[in-house]
Amino acid sequence: MVELFLALLLLPALTISLWDRLMHRLSANARRVYRVTGLIGVPIHELSHATVCILFGMRIKRISFYQFNSATSTMGFVDFRYSPLSLRHAVGMTLQGIAPLVAGVLIVAALIDANSGFVRPAEGFLPLALWLMDVSGNALSAAGDMAVAGPKSLLLIVFALIVSMHAIPSMADIVSGLRGLIMLIIFLALVALGVELFWNYQGRFDAYAAPFLGQVAQYIESALWYALYGAVSMVTLSMLGGVLFILVPGAALYLVDFVRGARGEI
Repeated sequence: MVELFLALLLLPALTISLWDRLMHRLSANARRVYRVTGLIGVPIHELSHATVCILFGMRIKRISFYQFNSATSTMGFVDFRYSPLSLRHAVGMTLQGIAPLVAGVLIVAALIDANSGFVRPAEGFLPLALWLMDVSGNALSAAGDMAVAGPKSLLLIVFALIVSMHAIPSMADIVSGLRGLIMLIIFLALVALGVELFWNYQGRFDAYAAPFLGQVAQYIESALWYALYGAVSMVTLSMLGGVLFILVPGAALYLVDFVRGARGEI
């Protein structure tokens, strides 16, 4: 169980950090290609933010589903207001920060059958590492099968790859989500303290509550495993999409510019 929580905390954080660094180090040609893919991925990214804002009552001031800003390299935004003292807004702030990731996982799960034969790994960090490699391999294998299954399947996998590329939350998204997460953690800590005090003084209810709480814990753990499976699958596809739709075309454009420059055409 410990390794599951660590994986859920560290893998998304590591991926977001690496992706943010990659986006800031792209060449001019790669950035041009990335902006083109943003015509599909960015509206979905921003729509996920907006959906969470609406669901949790945070008023949207301004929204842009696609507007490239050369100064910040952003391609869209959702500007909203929230109350720092509202628990509902704290939950909303936390969820809207990871909303693109959740939306990407759901879209990938709907389009690609990469979850067949799902089996939890054995306990321990080494089995978990091997399991994560298998998850990535399953996602790549499913993508490859769809790519050669026909034109319709090929278009679907291209769409899934582009969505995955833009589903990774930005550092700005994470910082925004952390504002709500801090208040949420304080609230949950108080709830946990209250529960602990309750059981200390109401021990006779343990026999009735233990089976129920154990069942709830099992459901939560299962949900976390599926969340990790989906996140790893989507991140794998985002990296594949980055190679196919950003790095390779960017390198090709660089080569074309180099050849034209050598010939004196530019």
